[in-house]
Amino acid sequence: MRAATSTVVHKFGGTSVADAERYRHVAQLLLARDEAVQVTVVSAMKGVTDALITLAGLAADDAPLWREEWHALRARHRGAAVALLGEHAGPTVEWLDARFDHLADVMGALAVIGELPAEVLDRVQGLGEVYSAHLLGHYLQSLGEDCAVLDAREVLVVDRGELGVDVDWVQSAQRLATWREQHPGPRVVATGFVARDRRDRVTTLGRNGSDYSGAIFAALFNADELHIWTDVDGVLSADPRVVPEAVQLEALSYDEACELAYFGAKVVHPQTMSPAIERGLPIIIRNTFHPDHPGTRITAERTVSGPIKGLTLSPDLAVLNLEGTGLIGVPGTAERVFAALRNAHVSVVMISQGSSEHSICCVVRQAEAVRARDALLHAFAHELGLGQVQRVQLTDNVSVLAAVGDGMAGQPGVAARLFESLGRAQVNILAIAQGSSERNISVAVDSRHATKALRAAHAGFWLSPQTFSVGVIGPGNVGAALLDQLQAAQAQLLSRANVDLRLRAVAARNR
Repeated sequence: MRAATSTVVHKFGGTSVADAERYRHVAQLLLARDEAVQVTVVSAMKGVTDALITLAGLAADDAPLWREEWHALRARHRGAAVALLGEHAGPTVEWLDARFDHLADVMGALAVIGELPAEVLDRVQGLGEVYSAHLLGHYLQSLGEDCAVLDAREVLVVDRGELGVDVDWVQSAQRLATWREQHPGPRVVATGFVARDRRDRVTTLGRNGSDYSGAIFAALFNADELHIWTDVDGVLSADPRVVPEAVQLEALSYDEACELAYFGAKVVHPQTMSPAIERGLPIIIRNTFHPDHPGTRITAERTVSGPIKGLTLSPDLAVLNLEGTGLIGVPGTAERVFAALRNAHVSVVMISQGSSEHSICCVVRQAEAVRARDALLHAFAHELGLGQVQRVQLTDNVSVLAAVGDGMAGQPGVAARLFESLGRAQVNILAIAQGSSERNISVAVDSRHATKALRAAHAGFWLSPQTFSVGVIGPGNVGAALLDQLQAAQAQLLSRANVDLRLRAVAARNR
């Protein structure tokens, strides 16, 4: 049992609070933990954020269906309150009704103006977290717990910079200190996803931003740990829907988690890592429905159990290739490429260039591919006309396979092992990228072969135990000694080489 001197922040996603029964389960999970200060950050009920966005869009189009959507959302939350709180549900239902009445007024205004301003969308899409926090907080209060509900819009101050959301740590800390003076209790339930900007307008932290909210509150509360509760036992070596043999990882470094998160693995929101890295805050990924499982621990410590920890696959991408003899030795070509893409609001996922400088290619999202190609055609129109640039080529339907692990640094043969695995699976590589940190090798492949590529690489690096079956003929003195050696080596082979050695048969030898 954890000593009651710790401050722990818990973050629960939408699946964990999908209905009244899930809220009840989360509450019991929290009450079973012995923590001096317990801060719980919640997402909206599963599907509510998308429903709110749909509602706002329907209202702006003056579609009559928006009222049906509004009624369905209100009924879902009222139903959850009644099922959760029973005879104590009255005040919570009244609170919800008042908020939904205000939401209806906003929808009516959108129907009149016929458009959906970004500021209004920010206000609307974050309401699910507000409703969710009050449901859980009110339930804990109904159980007699000293619990306060913290609306992050009253505390968190952020701004949008070029690299995403920037937190005003000083002002946020001051506001939290003021709030804590009024609410000094040991339990806090906070809204994820939402905040205010420096102009005091409601804003959000981006999709899946509740993880980031958890890390921000962990920093502001000076927490000892951040627990992110999901519907899996932790981080897996690959997507189990594609690789059934994927295994759960006991530990990751911050750097490994960042790499895996960027390329789409179900780890944490990429921005979550920044506050954790700065403060050395451990992050534990755990399963709401299997709370006794230790999960995956993410810290600054590097635990090298092999060259590769995990593999991820990012679909729905495209390769854009700029090629020409006029690029060789010309300074500023890459800068022009990326400036053109930036001006077209295109995000670059991966970059690759050969030392000959004859071509430069980048991987972009499929939805932005045509816009990216047109931007380069415009930026290099003069060179294309003179023949200095031969082509701007776009290859659609691409996926990026990323192999991630601190253990590959300085380890010869890792790339060869990856390429050999893909070659044996008859998977052609369209582009390759590896940073100088040697923590990530990324390859672009045709999406039609992506699943085969992921499975081949996972097997090639033995990320799941490889079973070797052994039979012994002649169980005499020599055979008996061999059997003893096999038994002694079994555990070591499994831990060090991921080899599951199994004795299948012992037979006498007939002379």
